Amino acid sequence: MKHVVLINNSHVENFSVRYLSAYLKDKGFRVSTIHFESTKDEVFQLLSAESLQQLSMYCRECDLVGISLLTTHHLNRSIQISNYLKDRITAKIIWGGVPVISDPRFYLKHADYICVGEGETVIENLLNNKKTHDIKGLAYRGPSGKPVINPVPELIDINKIPIPHLDLDDGFIFKDRRLLPLQKSLPDSLSTYHVISVRGCPFNCSYCLNSTLKRVYSGKGTYFQNVEVERIIRELEWAQENIPHLKRIVIPDDDFFLREDHEIQQLLKLYVKHIHVPIFYLQTNVAHVTASKVRILKESGVQLRYLKIGLQSASSRICKSIFHRPFDEDIFINKLKLLAENDIRVMLDIISDNPYEQFSDKYESIQFLCNIVKHVRGVSSLERPIKMHDHKLMFFPGSKLYAMAEKDGLIPKDYIQRVLAARNTIRKHEEDIDNEALVVALFNRAVTKNRLAGPAYALLCLLRIKPLLQAMIRFNIVRNVDSVLRLGRRISPFAATDRSI
Repeated sequence: MKHVVLINNSHVENFSVRYLSAYLKDKGFRVSTIHFESTKDEVFQLLSAESLQQLSMYCRECDLVGISLLTTHHLNRSIQISNYLKDRITAKIIWGGVPVISDPRFYLKHADYICVGEGETVIENLLNNKKTHDIKGLAYRGPSGKPVINPVPELIDINKIPIPHLDLDDGFIFKDRRLLPLQKSLPDSLSTYHVISVRGCPFNCSYCLNSTLKRVYSGKGTYFQNVEVERIIRELEWAQENIPHLKRIVIPDDDFFLREDHEIQQLLKLYVKHIHVPIFYLQTNVAHVTASKVRILKESGVQLRYLKIGLQSASSRICKSIFHRPFDEDIFINKLKLLAENDIRVMLDIISDNPYEQFSDKYESIQFLCNIVKHVRGVSSLERPIKMHDHKLMFFPGSKLYAMAEKDGLIPKDYIQRVLAARNTIRKHEEDIDNEALVVALFNRAVTKNRLAGPAYALLCLLRIKPLLQAMIRFNIVRNVDSVLRLGRRISPFAATDRSI
């Protein structure tokens, strides 16, 4: 029996390797999945010598090694693993994932093979010894060393793959530098389980690789696919029974509300009946928030922490000309008000640190945030009806925005190593303490019913005075004040660490 080892560079609950494992096992192959116990920031750390050695020992007699890259952030670790294994095992190494599909020539520098489409049939054909030039979705180097990229295969019907629950029988995890069976070593941190309800995104945002995927898969079958409701419930029942620390479910669809009303009603009804842990968030787009869907969500009785919505930018120019994303201020505020009136909490994503922004864009955003507070805070009984999450704008290879920024000279040649392989988008690093961080902090306070909400709202509105906002931006006041305070703490005699003083 042919044996493939799948290496999951993301978190344990990542569903990409789950789909691969379920499909390949159904085809009669032996499949092992190796995970890493890590927090979000630890995905940037390389493996220890002991871990690499154990990994090579486990892979030395397998027939193929697959490495999954959910994001470019996983690049350095994937390179490290590939380089180490190439010198110690005979099996070929294949990489896959959305970044790889979007820019196959770049990633082919580091692996024997690359998936340029869905990996299920590609790996199946490799294990069945099919000739490389006959395998759709495979990229490799030809005899001359030049990249060969085969045509993309038809999309798979995800409802015909066995339910892709986390594989405990043949799963392993690195814990304290030891490779242990996952079934006996489920980490305490595995308290969230991800399940897909809808595959596909209807938008073509320039910063996102979904627009690239739509182009790659054009004409290859049904791009938007709804997972059958019964399959979702069966998978979650399995998670509920087999993951002892399970506390919440995440449904990270690009847009959960792409489903018809009756399907959403059926899914939530069955969820409430069979699943006894809350949903942390559902993800949707404000364009598809309707009164009927909100009513279904409200009346279902499901415990929902957040409905996650992407704002990304409150500048009409940025949305239209840079992000290629639809935005209407009145519609957005009306939908947020509708959700607030029904006491549905919103997790609002925004993208900041954008080099394409001008003063007019920043000013328009301030105006918009003040309007949200004005229209939303008073109509909800929730202490915090909206929580904004601040993300750094990053340029991912293969996206339209990456090509634009490269052409405009906004990113250096070593951008991937300097930025993408070093940090995530969440703006919680020391370098992120700036004017935009202050605006987000003021908004998050102003939109609550906290006693400090009034002063925060007043300060936020104060920034609508153009000369004040211009001075704040010109002198980068927040970052400079923070730098002075940090310098003061370093040189202060009261900051001494010697306890004998």
